[in-house]
Amino acid sequence: MKTTLTLSLVLVAALGAAGQTLTVDADSVVCGVEPLIYGACTEDVNHEIYGGLYDQKIFGEGFEEPAPVCIRGFRAYGEGWTAEGGTVRLTTARHGKLVAEGGPLGGEPAAHADVGQRPAQHVVEVDVRCDDTDAIAGFIVNVAGAGEGADDFDGYEIALSARKHTLVVGKHQHDWQPIRDVPLPFAPQGMWHRLRVNVSGAALDVSIDGTPVTSYRDAERPLTSGSVGLRSFGGSASFRRLIIDGREVPFVSDSPGVSALWAPLGKGTYCVDDSQPFTGRQAQMMRGRAGIGIVNKGLNGWGIGVRRAERLTLSLYLRGTARRAYVALQSADGTREYARTLIKGIGKEWKRFDTTLVPSASDPAARFCLMLGSKGTLWADQVLLCTDSHPFRDDLTQAFRNEHLTFLRYGGTMVNAREYLTRHMTGSRLERQPYRGHWYTYSTNGFAIPEFVAFARRIGAEPCFAINIEDNPDDVVALLREIEPYGLRYIEIGNEECIGSRAREGYEHYVERYLLLYEHIHRAYPALQFVNAAWWRPGERETMRYVFEALDGKCDFWDYHPWTETPLQALSAEQEIARMQALFHEWNPHTTMRCAILEENGNTHDMARALAHAVMLNVVRRTQGFVPLDSPANALQPYLQNDNGWDQGQIFFTPSQVWMQPPYYAQQMAAAYHQPLVVKSTLTTGNASGGRTPDDGSLAEAPAADSLDITATRNEAGDTLVLHIVNYGSCARTLALALPRFGSVGILRTLTLHGPAQGENTPQEPTRYIPRTVTPAEEALAQPTLTLEPFSYTLCLIAKGS
Repeated sequence: MKTTLTLSLVLVAALGAAGQTLTVDADSVVCGVEPLIYGACTEDVNHEIYGGLYDQKIFGEGFEEPAPVCIRGFRAYGEGWTAEGGTVRLTTARHGKLVAEGGPLGGEPAAHADVGQRPAQHVVEVDVRCDDTDAIAGFIVNVAGAGEGADDFDGYEIALSARKHTLVVGKHQHDWQPIRDVPLPFAPQGMWHRLRVNVSGAALDVSIDGTPVTSYRDAERPLTSGSVGLRSFGGSASFRRLIIDGREVPFVSDSPGVSALWAPLGKGTYCVDDSQPFTGRQAQMMRGRAGIGIVNKGLNGWGIGVRRAERLTLSLYLRGTARRAYVALQSADGTREYARTLIKGIGKEWKRFDTTLVPSASDPAARFCLMLGSKGTLWADQVLLCTDSHPFRDDLTQAFRNEHLTFLRYGGTMVNAREYLTRHMTGSRLERQPYRGHWYTYSTNGFAIPEFVAFARRIGAEPCFAINIEDNPDDVVALLREIEPYGLRYIEIGNEECIGSRAREGYEHYVERYLLLYEHIHRAYPALQFVNAAWWRPGERETMRYVFEALDGKCDFWDYHPWTETPLQALSAEQEIARMQALFHEWNPHTTMRCAILEENGNTHDMARALAHAVMLNVVRRTQGFVPLDSPANALQPYLQNDNGWDQGQIFFTPSQVWMQPPYYAQQMAAAYHQPLVVKSTLTTGNASGGRTPDDGSLAEAPAADSLDITATRNEAGDTLVLHIVNYGSCARTLALALPRFGSVGILRTLTLHGPAQGENTPQEPTRYIPRTVTPAEEALAQPTLTLEPFSYTLCLIAKGS
């Protein structure tokens, strides 16, 4: 017989003098709960899409990556360095360094000047050309401790800024210390300029095109020795005629001639050819006897995960004099072959070939081979290898489904890349043009907005994507027509616009572009809801008011991106959201503009981040509908892949394994037990109501009495309650429960996620931190209590008895 308990009185627990009671009034409805607050943000950062969700086993399918170059006498940092005809070039949207190994500037570690010691004097000069409008390119001198990061070295920088038309002088000590910007009488972009630096210890004398420009003496922490290097930041640049102390240093390169994410197979002639690519800027050429070819091992060369008897679909474009070719799946060292297919009918013009490969064995780190089947020359472009006709990796798709997401955003800084344009995102995936991306220079449009919207619908989530503010309105409308069958409801114009500048002009330009795009899109799709991406700066009140008033009535949501690594940071965001709401209604009491949180940001994926998101969901519920959309960043991350410090994936993966991190489970718990109404709940300690601590950025230092954050929700019928309780303190807690007017209880069950603040799941222990369900035994229900583990998110389900 099922036991039911009447909880119209407080259920007493042995809590002593510090006893706390949680009173939930199920009849007192505070507000509704929006159904789309259980979201995730996806963006091709850390290769979560290209290399991850996009089920393309080949990484570098378009051969857009230049062949790797070893420039004799230099160490290259960053991708994209090439050398040809005495000119060295860096092709990038980010940064790179080319540092001389040894040489007349020494290569000794940078040091402070010794008193009385006469510094060595050197002269370095080079022709430099900024190839992009955002490039800052020139010398770095007295370099030591160089690494891959943008500021990962010690030394002085002397460079031309294409955008500012200035000579930039600065200092790096594994950071960036600007010294001065000297205006130039010319625009550096696209023109060669002779940059000369006299280096005397920590003293620099700079001239451009033979004219002295500036001098600098570092008297504080001088860097007096080191090597010399070339550097570009923010864009592509070229260099030629490097002279060090009167001696020209030639740029001599060695290269296998194969695009960087592929490797040669056998002795032949290889060349990355830009004369007649099928798409993009280049294709891969190979010439020789039958059997030579190229090899690909997937993302980062980690290997391609294949399973026995799993059908793989291959599409690729070929042309050449070799009439036959083979494609194969092999072990990493090539000693075992799992599948092979012959391709015939290759001719002088590009032709698409479609075939299948069915592995005879499983291998988590296989390789793909394309080989000549007869003597001759073969060009290849656009190689697509997937497990099915749809372009989504099955195990990752299932992980998304299991999270019960209701909302999915596609956007982020990738949107701000100049070539991220909708005109390249329509039609066949194999025929779309690649683009220079922000996070990855050689980005593909194989997975683009149409694929994202299809994926969101496949997992049952509402899609929202962002577009570049400089996009052509007609191109955007054309893309919207293509994806019309998916029933899009939300679109965002831009991403974090003006985040790098407080200048009013930037916000004015954003408003201008927003209104242009809005008018075209709204005319074609009047039911679409729009999100504005102007960076929220409460300290710049008049500028924020200008944006609000310009977009009010034409914008449904203002995108706000809080930093939420800890619960206390999430609680701080609650104060900012309340401030935003108050300002909106001050500026227009009748406005319908609301807030959307399309990125909850952070650098972590541990238990602290999970609790922060659970608190953030409580915060969102308490906004009473002012925040109807919420999506943490980021949904996915390849294991050991962290290109930018954002180690924040919810779902982790390798080529053959998928596992989830604590923030995933916090989202899963909340979404799976969603209820549509918030009801009144009160936490009391003795005769006092519980409170919260101020945001000091610490998870573990919250006093025990103030380390709880709670919301109570119920269904429409009023017979089911779900309590969301976060204990972000280091002590376990026990609560008595009061449910006035609820009636008899038939079910009381808890689901708890807990662990140390830095706890995370690994490939070896993928389920170490997962939710655990507890259902009290019948005999324990006489005096039920809620026991809360330290650092925990507890979901309590209470249902009425019959």
